[in-house]
Amino acid sequence: MAPILLAVAVLAVVLWQMSRRQRRRSIRFFKETGGGTNRPQRVPPRLMNELHRLTRDRGLSERLIERIAFNNPERSRRWCVEKAIYDLQRDRRS
Repeated sequence: MAPILLAVAVLAVVLWQMSRRQRRRSIRFFKETGGGTNRPQRVPPRLMNELHRLTRDRGLSERLIERIAFNNPERSRRWCVEKAIYDLQRDRRS
């Protein structure tokens, strides 16, 4: 019984590691290709300044935008910035 449990545990760890690697690869591909869409990348400075004011870190702001864009590939960059601002404001209220 113990060898079977050990084999199942090892298999679970291997599958978990493979899924993590695949996720990292897809995020890297998304960053390199710009999301695979031809959406306009221009965002009004007012929105970017608002996001930077909320995060106080430009790197964090960009990572938030990239993550939202990764989860919503059909949306524009402007929408992603607006969603990041909305999410930050919502989380601060609660």
